[in-house]
Amino acid sequence: MYSINMHLLMPSSGKTRKDNDLRSETKMDNVELHRFPPSEGVFSDAVSSVRICSARRNPRLGSSIHARLLKSGLANDVFVCNSLLDMYAKSEHIGQAAKVFDQISERTVESWTAIMSGYCQNGRVDEVFSLFERMLEALPPNEYTMAVLLQACARKGDQKLTQVVHCFVIKYEYETDNFLQNSLIDAYAKSGMLGTAEQVLDRLSCRDVVSWTSAISGHASNGTMKSALLLFFRMQGEGILPNEVTILSILRACSSIKQWRIFQWVHGLVMKTEWCRNSLVMNSLVEMYAVNGYFKEAIELFSHFCFSGEGEYLSPETMASLIQGCGHSGYFSLGKDLHAYLVKHRFFPCTAIENSLMDMYGESGQIDFVSQLFRQMNFKDIVSWNTLMTCLVKNKQFSEVLKLLGKIHAAGAEENVFPDFITMLTSIQACSSLASLQLGQVIHGYATRTGFISDIFVQNSLIDMYGKSGRSDFAVQVFKEMPLRDLGAWNSLIAAYGFNGDAISALKILAKLKKSDTHQPNAITFTSVLSACAHGGLINEAFDIFSRMKKDHGVDPRMEHFACMVDLIGRTGGLEEALALIDKMPMRPGPDVWGALLGACVLFSNVEIAERAASELSALQPNCNTWRVALSNVYAGVGRWKDAAKARAEAHGFKELLKGGGWSSVEVKGHLHTFMAADTSHPKSKMIYEVVNGMQEQIKCIAITDPRIAS
Repeated sequence: MYSINMHLLMPSSGKTRKDNDLRSETKMDNVELHRFPPSEGVFSDAVSSVRICSARRNPRLGSSIHARLLKSGLANDVFVCNSLLDMYAKSEHIGQAAKVFDQISERTVESWTAIMSGYCQNGRVDEVFSLFERMLEALPPNEYTMAVLLQACARKGDQKLTQVVHCFVIKYEYETDNFLQNSLIDAYAKSGMLGTAEQVLDRLSCRDVVSWTSAISGHASNGTMKSALLLFFRMQGEGILPNEVTILSILRACSSIKQWRIFQWVHGLVMKTEWCRNSLVMNSLVEMYAVNGYFKEAIELFSHFCFSGEGEYLSPETMASLIQGCGHSGYFSLGKDLHAYLVKHRFFPCTAIENSLMDMYGESGQIDFVSQLFRQMNFKDIVSWNTLMTCLVKNKQFSEVLKLLGKIHAAGAEENVFPDFITMLTSIQACSSLASLQLGQVIHGYATRTGFISDIFVQNSLIDMYGKSGRSDFAVQVFKEMPLRDLGAWNSLIAAYGFNGDAISALKILAKLKKSDTHQPNAITFTSVLSACAHGGLINEAFDIFSRMKKDHGVDPRMEHFACMVDLIGRTGGLEEALALIDKMPMRPGPDVWGALLGACVLFSNVEIAERAASELSALQPNCNTWRVALSNVYAGVGRWKDAAKARAEAHGFKELLKGGGWSSVEVKGHLHTFMAADTSHPKSKMIYEVVNGMQEQIKCIAITDPRIAS
C-alpha cells in the first residue's frame, strides 16, 4: 500500500495557490519568449493535430504525427510534449507516455498532471502517488492535479490516502472549488467513508447533480440502498434533476431492496420522464424486474421498448436475463419466441445469450437441442461448459457430465478454458448421483491439486458425495479437515450418516451443532436428522426432535418434515398412525407426504390406505405415473391382478408424459453396473434376484418382530 510522506503537508517556502499561479505564469512567459518555433501557425497546427488524435483515441496516427514533430524539432516544446503525453495516456499507451515525460527537460504542472492522469486511467494508482511526491519537490499542484489524485483515491478505495489528499486540498486553498468538492465526495464514498462524503455534501453551498449523484452512487455501491433513496429524495426536494448515472444508481438500489412498491415507484419515475427512451436505463429497469422474479413485468417492458416503432433493442446481457427467466419460470414457449427474435435481429454470435439459451432448453428437458447449441457456438467459455454440464445433471445424464470434465481438461490449454469451482461442484454432484466412489476420489484429488478444495461449497459437496457412496468415514475426514465450517457442512455430514443408516452418529453431530457458538440447526438440518432416524428406525428420538423443533429452535415443521415422519411411521407398519398425522397437519399435505404413505402401503400391502393416498395424489399430480405404478404394485401384492393391470394400463395411457425407463447403478471394484426394473440382462441376474427377495423378507420380519419397532 502506498503512503504519502506526511511532512509534505507542512507549510514550506510559502507555496500557496497564488504563488503557484504566479510561477506557472512565469514559466508560460518563458515558453512564449524562448520556445516557440519560427512559424506560430505550424506550432498551432501540431498541437491541434495531436489533440485530435487524443480525442479520437488514435495512437497510430498520433505516433506518425509524433515522428513528424521530432523531425521538425517541435517535439522539444513543452506544450507539444504535454499534448503528446495526453494522447498516449488516453490511448492506453502509458509506456510511450512515460518516455515522452522523461524527455521533457523543464516540466510544467500540466506535464505532471498529464502523466499522473495517464497512470490513473490505466489503473496504476500507486505510480500516481509516487509521481505526486516527486512533483512536490519541484512544483506545487493545481486543482486539476488534485482532481487526478482524488480519482486515484476513488479507484484505490484507500480511506487514509483520501484523507491525506483532502488535507492537500485545504493546504493549497482549493476547498471552495466545486469540482474538487464533488471529487472529494466521490473519493470518500468509494472508499467506504459514506458519513464523511455526506458531510462534504452538506457543507457545499452550491450542490449540483454531480454532487448528489456521487453520494447516491457511493451508497448504492456500498450496499446502503435505503440511504441512497433518501439522498435521492433530498435531491428532488432541492429541485435538482437527475442525470443518467443517478437513475442507474437508483435502479440498482431499488433492485437490491426487493420491494414491489419500490419497483412500481421507480418504474413510474422512469416512464413519465425522458429516461424511458434511454437504452441503459431501460435495460436496468428490465433487469430489476427479471432478477427479482417479476418476469411478466420484465417481458412487458421489453415489448414496450423494442416494439414501439423506434427500432430500439435491449442489450445482449439483458436479453440473456430474460431468456434465463423463461427457463426458470417455465415459459418455454415464450423462450422459443425470444430465440426467434434474437435470430431475426442478428444477436448471434453472442456467448452470453447462447449460454442462457442452453440453460432455458435444459430446464425444459430438451437436452439434444442443448447439445446442438453447444456444438454450434463459435466461442465457448467455461460458463458454456458449466451450463451444458448442469443441464446434463438436471436431465440425469451423469456419465456424460464426467466425460465433459475430461474434455475440458484436455482442451483447456488450447482453448484457454479451465475448470472453475462450478465445474467441480457439478462433477462432484454427478459422482454423488452415480454413487461412484472411485471417480469421486479422482475428482477429490484433482480439486486438491488445483486448489478448489479450499472452496467451502466444494468441501460440502465432497461430504455429500462420500455419504451417498457409502463412505461416511471419508465424509467425516473431509469435515474434520475443513478450517471453517458453515451450517451446510454440518447438514451434509448429518445427511451422510443418514444415507448409511447410522442414525446414532447423526444425532451425535446434531448435539454438537446445538452446542456450537457459530451455528444453530435450521429446517434443512431437521429434515436430514428426521430422515436419518427414519432410515435407522429411531422412532422415539424422531418424535422427540419433531415435537421440539419449534419450541427449542424456532423452526416450524414444514412439508418435508411431515413427509419424513410419515415415512418413518410407515416403515414400521404404523399406517393408521401415519394417516392420522397427515390429517392433523396445519397445511394441506403435498405429494411428498402422500407419496411416502403410498410407498409404505406397497411394503405392507394395505389396499384401503393406498387407495386413499392414490386418490389424493390423482388430484395433486394428475399427469404423474409414479403413484399409479405404486398403486398397481399394492394391488399385485394382494393378488388383485385385474386392478393392478388397470392401474398399469392407466399409467401407460399417458404416453406423452412417459420418459425413458428409470435405471439404477452400483459400483463394484471400480466398474459401474446399471440396471432397470425387472432387468434380466446381467449374467448373474438369477442369483441377484434371490438375494434381493431374501433381503425384502428379512426387512418385513424385522419391521414386525423387532421390539424396538413394535413398541
